[in-house]
Amino acid sequence: MPKLGSLLAIALAVFVIAPAFAGEAVAPAKPAPDKPAAEAPEAPEAAAPPPAPPPAPETVEVLDKMDAAGKDFKTIRAKFDYELNQTAYEDITKRKGDLAYVAPNLLRFEFTDKPQETFVFDGRVLYHKKDATRQLIVWELRLPAEPQVESLELGKTPFPLPFGQKKEQVLKFFTAARDAKEEAADSGKRAVLALTPKKGAELAKDYKKVLLWVDAKTWIPTRARLFDMSDNVTTVDFRDIETNKDLDAKQFLRPSVPQEWEVVMHAKDK
Repeated sequence: MPKLGSLLAIALAVFVIAPAFAGEAVAPAKPAPDKPAAEAPEAPEAAAPPPAPPPAPETVEVLDKMDAAGKDFKTIRAKFDYELNQTAYEDITKRKGDLAYVAPNLLRFEFTDKPQETFVFDGRVLYHKKDATRQLIVWELRLPAEPQVESLELGKTPFPLPFGQKKEQVLKFFTAARDAKEEAADSGKRAVLALTPKKGAELAKDYKKVLLWVDAKTWIPTRARLFDMSDNVTTVDFRDIETNKDLDAKQFLRPSVPQEWEVVMHAKDK
């Protein structure tokens, strides 16, 4: 299961490559003639898990305001500071980058320090340009005859953005609560949402929890912190956020690379 990185997983780009290998079935052993097989007792039906309690009113208030703010987004441009803390190895990686988004489905983000890496999604194909290995990796999410990805909402794409998510989508995939401890410690007086992936949600396979720091004036998330199943902690701080500015359409095209670079194609199955 190769990962493209944990930058945007409420912010992350995760792709699952899962070829199936069918094993040969083994017939059960027959019981001896003089010892008939005992019938296995019927397993009791598993009780359905109780429904998650509704979020508290103070949590709903933040989600409502984020939802309302997100309806006004046509474009977003921001810089980000990225930190990956691999706690098991006591190793911390820090990087810087830029992000650009045009509603409903154009996305570009890149690490601007060395080694430079660029990700571009054009609605059908995700391009990953890796300067260090001189590669362009192409991930086809839609065939040419298929419609484009509708939006970068939760549940509709492998790399949802932390900006402009609808309340109903957040509550479909997460249980949500306010984190009073983080809010009290935050110098910016931001609201902090603790989002726990629901059982069965795709993100539950990889992440235990996501924290979102939300600006109390613009109601835009300005920090995302992700806790994965390997106890790694990824933090992305967004800054210099600009909304509804004109963006150059060329930056959402396939990145150009020198002819000698390797192009690795991951075509979608027809």
